[in-house]
Amino acid sequence: MQPMSFKFDPDAAKKAGASALINETGAYEGFILHAQVGFGTDSQSQTMEIKFESNGAKADYLRINFIGREGEPTFGMDLVNALMWTAGVRDLIPEQQQAPDGTVWVFPALTNKKVGFVLQKELRTKQTDGSDTYQMNIRHVFQPGSRLTYAEFAEKQPAEAIDKLLLTLKDVDKRQPAANGPANQQRGGPTGNRYANQANTVAPQSNLQRNAGGRNNQPPQNQPEQWDDDIPF
Repeated sequence: MQPMSFKFDPDAAKKAGASALINETGAYEGFILHAQVGFGTDSQSQTMEIKFESNGAKADYLRINFIGREGEPTFGMDLVNALMWTAGVRDLIPEQQQAPDGTVWVFPALTNKKVGFVLQKELRTKQTDGSDTYQMNIRHVFQPGSRLTYAEFAEKQPAEAIDKLLLTLKDVDKRQPAANGPANQQRGGPTGNRYANQANTVAPQSNLQRNAGGRNNQPPQNQPEQWDDDIPF
């Protein structure tokens, strides 16, 4: 075996020391590392909080809100069911799990399942110090490899929805206007690659990171309905 020689690559050098975070709008195929229930602190809302990894890059703060503030189901129920199909899971039953700061309700059936997500970057302003931050939002779910959505699979249509969505999907800028500028002046400039290759980008914390799911000792009451036997996986 011969030792390897190197030729300087400036693009690779820029990435040295940078944390591998998913921080760009796009379609990603990867694995669910962990999924648990998040409960609203002052409402009846419930969310699915997901840790996801794609080609070594991670997103620890993905959320699907499926119960609203007043306890009503939201459109997130549709995403949860599409995710179940993509992951090949018929039932999602939360189980209690002890964490350093209390008890959390997890979905073990989703652990290590391969899925596809379309993620949209949302630029935000930190409430603590007014600096810029971001979060990644799930816009769609698809089957890895085929890129089929469940609707396309059920209707025997070609895989087109994801590519069509990506043609028009852009970052969402919800940052507050700069305090010392005009009301319509937003912080920063164009958002195309604002956070690309930044080692110190701080993503918002979730209940997954704080292990704060133990605030509620009851499992969610709105479980997705049982799958019919004739629904193929």
